Amino acid sequence: MGNTPDDNDLLRSGQLPIDPEADSVPMDDPNVREDREQSTLPETVGHHLPQSIQRMFRRAAFEETPISLPWDNINESLSGGLWPGMYVLVGNTGTGKSQWALQTALFAAQNDTPILYIGLELDELSIVARLLGLLSEQRWSYLAHGYDRSNIEKVVSRFGPELEKLPIHTEFAPPYGWNYNRLERKAKLMREKYPLKKDSEGQVIRGSRPFMIIIDYLQIVAAPPNVREDLRTRVQKTAYAARAIARELDAIVLLLSSTARENYSVLGGSESKKGQALGEGNPARLVGLGKESGEIEYGADGVFVLSREPWKDKTPPQGGTVNHLAIAKNRSGPPSWCRLRFNFDRFEEESTQDFNIKEKRDEELSI
Repeated sequence: MGNTPDDNDLLRSGQLPIDPEADSVPMDDPNVREDREQSTLPETVGHHLPQSIQRMFRRAAFEETPISLPWDNINESLSGGLWPGMYVLVGNTGTGKSQWALQTALFAAQNDTPILYIGLELDELSIVARLLGLLSEQRWSYLAHGYDRSNIEKVVSRFGPELEKLPIHTEFAPPYGWNYNRLERKAKLMREKYPLKKDSEGQVIRGSRPFMIIIDYLQIVAAPPNVREDLRTRVQKTAYAARAIARELDAIVLLLSSTARENYSVLGGSESKKGQALGEGNPARLVGLGKESGEIEYGADGVFVLSREPWKDKTPPQGGTVNHLAIAKNRSGPPSWCRLRFNFDRFEEESTQDFNIKEKRDEELSI
């Protein structure tokens, strides 16, 4: 026993590595975690049965509901609105994707749904002006550009306090870019601030308080510092993170996506020559039009495609543009078309509203 070599003898003889931690693996290493998970058999469906049935009854009693959108025709097509999941909104430049998303965010926040708006293209002034414009039915560009001081004072006096109280959080891109690793951290902070409710026994109630994250827009999400990745990889990793967040935290994540350049004509009305006019035919044909987001759209819970009918003589029509929102993919029901009109400040259902654009340059706001 006394001649048994110890670790020092083994090291001197070259039988131990110089670095004793060379082959060690951190506890949080994903490969270790995956090996550990694969060493146990998953639970049977019966394990999930009680909670799932409870949620069905909660939904039947309207105790757990989707996030409603400002447009009844879209809500009807979505079985009430947006249930937790990952959604993609695709559209050409200038079709109003940001305004559609902000109008959705404002309506949800007014109904007590927390919002995290990640604005990677718009700045603070633009976001505030757009939200005040939606609240006051004023042209947001007049507010942002400082036109008519007295009118701005009236808008701020009447609608500023309301906007200040709404649960809308905003984040903007730093100089070196907003990378996709931030998404999970920000989502967890949202859930910490707005926790799920608990029952009388202290158990967390799934689906009791959804929140919404909007990324505007997907193609300018950056890679982590010192990491070089192409656009497709960044888009895919952002989408994977969004899907995991939606599932684990009962969240709605809406990713705004620009259209791939080769698909611009599809959403500009040229398909009408082939008998596939916008607003007609199967809207599912429009899945996969996003720039480098085509593949992930097939895995999303919902894909919305915003298109605009072409203008005659390239002149904006009086009363705003006719827009078609294609619900191209919908886990809650069949694909469908929803007709909207956009007056460059807000979207409305075309069949229920008067869309005459009112120039309020010299008009005082009624208080």
